[in-house]
Amino acid sequence: MQTRWWLLAGAGALVIALVIGWTIYEASADPLRGIETVAIEPIENVPDFVQEGVLGQLSVKFKDRGIRIDAANPDAVIHIDVSRLELTESGFYLTASLEIKKKTGERRKMVFTLSIDKNGINAQLRRG
Repeated sequence: MQTRWWLLAGAGALVIALVIGWTIYEASADPLRGIETVAIEPIENVPDFVQEGVLGQLSVKFKDRGIRIDAANPDAVIHIDVSRLELTESGFYLTASLEIKKKTGERRKMVFTLSIDKNGINAQLRRG
């Protein structure tokens, strides 16, 4: 009788661990998973040359992931909010948060950083 209770308790603990593990995995999964096409909303309150530079570098990062920019039939729409914009003698620096709105209604966040300086162009796209 006690063995059966221990087996039931062990099976219950295993199920709970699996549910917690799956929840953590889903929460940290790639926000762009399953997306093949995106539309990017115009960036508000930034000069045209900044907008063109950001969109150009983002399109490179999306191509690296096999994602096309297609405003007509997107799997997700991306809203960009620039939080840091610096133009100094040593270079250009930008940090922006991206809100990804999938067709399913799911919303995810990513962070995009762009620097152009004596070391070249560095663009990075990561989970937010």
